[in-house]
Amino acid sequence: MRYRNCFKIASSIFLAIFIESSASGQKTEIQFGDSAFQPTTEHPFGWRGDGNGRFPAANPPLTWGRLAQSVKELVAQSKTPKPGDKGAPLSEGLIRDWLTLGPVPIPEGKTAKDDFGTDEAKFAPTTGDKVGSLEWKAITLDTAWLDFWPMYNNATKDGKGLVAYAHTWIYSAEGKPVFLNLMLSGSAKVWVNGNDLGSFVVKGLQDGQHLLVPLQKGWNRLLLRVAPLDDVGWSKGVIQWHFNAAFFGTDKSDYESRNIIWSTPMPDNGPGVGSPISVGDKLFVPVEAATLLCVSAKDGKVLWARSSTYADAATPKERQEHPEVFAEIDPLQAKIKDTLQAYCNTPEKYFPNVNLLSREQVENTQKITQLLKKMDSGKYPGQSYPAEAGESGPTPVSDGQNVYVLYGSGLVACFDLSGTRIWTTIVDIQHREHGYSASPCLVNDKLIIKASSQLGAVILNSKTGAVVTPVPLWKSKGLHSMSSPLSISVGSERLIVQSFGVITQVKDGKILAQRFTPPYYNIADYVSPATEGRTVCSYILAENAGGIRFAFQTLPDSITDPLVMKDTKECEYNLKAFPCWFSYDHCAAPLLYQGLAYILSVDGVLTVIDATKGELVYQKLLDLSPFMKHHGIIRAGCSSSPTLGGKYIYIWDNQGSTIVIEPGRQFKQVAKNRIEQLYFRYGPERNESTISNPIFSGNRIFYRGEVNLYCIGPKDK
Repeated sequence: MRYRNCFKIASSIFLAIFIESSASGQKTEIQFGDSAFQPTTEHPFGWRGDGNGRFPAANPPLTWGRLAQSVKELVAQSKTPKPGDKGAPLSEGLIRDWLTLGPVPIPEGKTAKDDFGTDEAKFAPTTGDKVGSLEWKAITLDTAWLDFWPMYNNATKDGKGLVAYAHTWIYSAEGKPVFLNLMLSGSAKVWVNGNDLGSFVVKGLQDGQHLLVPLQKGWNRLLLRVAPLDDVGWSKGVIQWHFNAAFFGTDKSDYESRNIIWSTPMPDNGPGVGSPISVGDKLFVPVEAATLLCVSAKDGKVLWARSSTYADAATPKERQEHPEVFAEIDPLQAKIKDTLQAYCNTPEKYFPNVNLLSREQVENTQKITQLLKKMDSGKYPGQSYPAEAGESGPTPVSDGQNVYVLYGSGLVACFDLSGTRIWTTIVDIQHREHGYSASPCLVNDKLIIKASSQLGAVILNSKTGAVVTPVPLWKSKGLHSMSSPLSISVGSERLIVQSFGVITQVKDGKILAQRFTPPYYNIADYVSPATEGRTVCSYILAENAGGIRFAFQTLPDSITDPLVMKDTKECEYNLKAFPCWFSYDHCAAPLLYQGLAYILSVDGVLTVIDATKGELVYQKLLDLSPFMKHHGIIRAGCSSSPTLGGKYIYIWDNQGSTIVIEPGRQFKQVAKNRIEQLYFRYGPERNESTISNPIFSGNRIFYRGEVNLYCIGPKDK
């Protein structure tokens, strides 16, 4: 208890912002999450607020939602329906009651994807029915996952040559079709009312399946046959035998909403990785292609939009020496501006044509980039690899006077709050494979930017955009640029905390601590550090295959060179007991609160660690239904970082569902919510991906999905 109180006090001091009261001249404490909070040079507002995801002064709602009527009407039960049976509602589109059968041998000469010739399409079991020596058994779930392996691991060593069945009854009053998201461990087949919806073959890498399910009025039979998988990407040797099933509506006009004050269509349809920031009564949101939106926090009205291209960083001398290049560029710039203004005028009309218009924006931006690359490929590098995170992965940061925004192309721009451009510059942040999503960090007049191509980071003068100091940290230029730097103080000295426990001085970029091995390309640099009081939490290299390891360093009271920590604790754990999509990845940043670290995996497993002891407190598979495929940002799963909003912790998956829990050493869920929104960009419609981080202000939550920016809160009476 003594440790928790110390951390609570330290956290309060670290987060508190003191302003002069005009009435009394006394200092008034304004914390993150208070609707009166205003960013300043000393206390800017950026990624996760101050980088740590704590908004203690907020008072957000516990419940909200937007559900399709076609899903809301569904009920399900495992037993064979009788007249008058009402079933159980599908809370957030999830089936809780199943009948299971297994492990069932695959017939000789068949594979897990084949027709077994056993009339499976006619299966309509009830509890206790026998199939040979096996029996259909009822199971009620407390999460979205049905995990067969714990049920059958005593009956088989590895599950080879076996399958398991799951069956349930679904009642639809209207008989409307619905979408079904399926995360499957291995090869599988699905039947609805005896109709074969397809076979899904898994060879080493699992992928979620998105199916259109035709339902008839009345009761419907849903049957799944799932095979295990013993090779899960980079975490080999773990038997995975499970599925996660979630229903979504097919009609975007068929929603019932509560506690959603407004939603504003975004002009890009994603990826939507970068989060909004709050400055007074305005929200600033990064969107594609290299565009910053200013939105009214009160009603969601788009106030202005500013696009940035490489041409905005061109000098008068370059324009003078290459008039033919800029004669082609200027009309393209004008088209981009006109399109954005049309969006600002009527965002709701822009939405039906978002694919076409956003594609035009991207194409015009790319044309400008190619023209300038031919002119000077050194200054105008372009992007080095197709980006899953898009160009707008980083979250902006503001000191209350200006907004600083960074894009995956290396463009950095500064605007005042009315949208006037102050400066634009280019930083070489070429990346590999997954894109760039490291957010900038502002410390007084210095803007710190992660730049793996520059072997670490670079510090810009926030007033001019000029490079002040390169900060070499790593040994490889191929590092994934995902984690964000954040600021902390030791005495009067401002320091920058980077991934892997690297700590540098802001004034000169000097490395004071480099406790752990710097990462190379094949080491994931996804997980950003977090701090509370003098504790720094960093993701570091695990000693065992499939392990995840975090370090908790206690900073000294004053600066030394090198920096000598008061204490360092480490905790290594694994997730081998839980369902896994690919490789136990972690993308979300930890939340440190009252001495506990809350850490989320992409599969929705919450791990809580005592930061003072480096000891595991508990692990819990959350009642979430992430949907992941090996293309686009949707593969990121539960990548939204756990966030403290007032008294509770809010945890999102990537399909609009949110778990709300009480902080503490025992898991206690207090609410669950879901927002449905059809997404139209690629292939069959699906629910929008939601992997950005929420921000809290008073009794409101602001959150960005692929399609919309949402304001969640109690509606005015």
